[in-house]
Amino acid sequence: MSSDPLQQLNQAMKVMGDMAAGMPAPASGPGSAAPDFQQLLFQAVKDVNEAQNVAQAQVQSFSTGQSKLSLEEVMLSAQKANLSLQGMIAVRNRLVEAYKEITNLPV
Repeated sequence: MSSDPLQQLNQAMKVMGDMAAGMPAPASGPGSAAPDFQQLLFQAVKDVNEAQNVAQAQVQSFSTGQSKLSLEEVMLSAQKANLSLQGMIAVRNRLVEAYKEITNLPV
């Protein structure tokens, strides 16, 4: 995976979407096992949290004048963090919907 947290989140969400649609997850390499759903979800949440923390630190350092970043860079970082959070909220909502649907299935 890439080192960019947003690209990692995007890739993890794509894999989770494929897994939810019943398609097999792509293997990481020759002979490797498919990634565990729990690990993918945990890593995605970690990446979103990290993006939020970095954006908050940049905003705080910019507002106190301790940063050499431009306003555009700070705003871009904040928007990337917001976008990743909105994506994670959408994934959570879909997981909750799927759980409710499964629990309402007749046995």
